[in-house]
Amino acid sequence: MADTEPDFETLLGMFRTEIEGLTDAQLDWDDPAEEWSGWSIRRQISHVALVYFFWVSKTWGKIIWPGAPPANSVDFSKAGVYDRRLDEEKFWRLEDLLPKFEEALMLAARVAREKSPEERSALTLERTFKEGLMMGKTDLPVFRFWAYASTFHLDGLDQSAEDETVFTFSLTGMIRHLYWEALVHLRTIQRLKAAQGLAPAVQIPREGYLMDPFFWGPGDEPRMI
Repeated sequence: MADTEPDFETLLGMFRTEIEGLTDAQLDWDDPAEEWSGWSIRRQISHVALVYFFWVSKTWGKIIWPGAPPANSVDFSKAGVYDRRLDEEKFWRLEDLLPKFEEALMLAARVAREKSPEERSALTLERTFKEGLMMGKTDLPVFRFWAYASTFHLDGLDQSAEDETVFTFSLTGMIRHLYWEALVHLRTIQRLKAAQGLAPAVQIPREGYLMDPFFWGPGDEPRMI
């Protein structure tokens, strides 16, 4: 599947534009009856930030920057409390959450800026996701998610033929995954806005995981303001 070079600075601008001017009530609207709308706009942003910090800083930090890995700037123990989101006691207000979100995306932008395509392809990480490990508070095994995600990648994310719980990531595949992951949540923010009668503000490239109608949602591509 063809994909573009991830541009995290542009991606950050898209998020900013999409949520600009929203009230707290609009940021916090959700509908637990539907899986895609179970998290509000605010919580979508919090989740993306946590995911980026977890993978870039905590998991890949010593591999990417062995001499000076970035310090973990969030409390990952809170991810279990808040179901894969930042500490909501510290990062609930938008004026606290957005700077952390921006820090997370700029960490990924730093990787894309500092590491050449050749370096990104050469750096690898193997992870085993035990069968009983679930995606947060869902009943989806983590290894099943990665098995499905791997079908969208031409390279950089491979499932072991001997053990279905074992995956090998290249840094290229991980950066691509993080970019696509954020696009999915940005699209979900648009859907949450639409459910409140609000128009989308940006045009999202339909690529990667968004090629799946499950993540894109029903209907044609949205009309801009």
